[in-house]
Amino acid sequence: MLKANKLALGLLLVSGVVMAQPAPTPAPPAAPPPGAAPPAAIDLRVQQRSNITPQEMQAGAGEYRERIANVITRIDTLLKEARDQKDIIRINCLTDKLVQVKASSGVADRSFTTMQESLTRGDRGSSLHEFTRITIINQNVQVLAGEAEACVGEELSYVGATRVDVEEPTAPDPNPGTPEPTVPERPPSASPYI
Repeated sequence: MLKANKLALGLLLVSGVVMAQPAPTPAPPAAPPPGAAPPAAIDLRVQQRSNITPQEMQAGAGEYRERIANVITRIDTLLKEARDQKDIIRINCLTDKLVQVKASSGVADRSFTTMQESLTRGDRGSSLHEFTRITIINQNVQVLAGEAEACVGEELSYVGATRVDVEEPTAPDPNPGTPEPTVPERPPSASPYI
């Protein structure tokens, strides 16, 4: 058993030394062949092209803007209900979501205008970029719509005013079931002279 412990300790120490060794330095890159472009001039980016037509972009962006407008209307309705119920917690939650959705709607509207201008100029890259922005904004707004529907207020957490009833108990008998203590009589004196 002692040999096994020594062997394990020895392996642990040796493996720690091996692990503590610095990593070997990589070999320097090979020189480019004569006539080849230097490495910095190589473009490694992947070009991604979309197959969406300008008409599909306009229709999709219009649909996304309509969905965003529907979310604003829905949150306004929920906010009105919360105000009618005077539910401050829910009002604050819904107001926060509404502000975020309206800000996103403004960005989507500007992107839509820029996309249309880009399509008119024939700038496919810019129009595709703006369409992608509108798509992402729509996705974010749909998440905010779900969060707005989940806003809870006082109705689930508020159960009413706190009421405290205090009852003063009567003093209980310290020794129930025992007779009243009697006062002992004085014992007779031991000496008649005292």
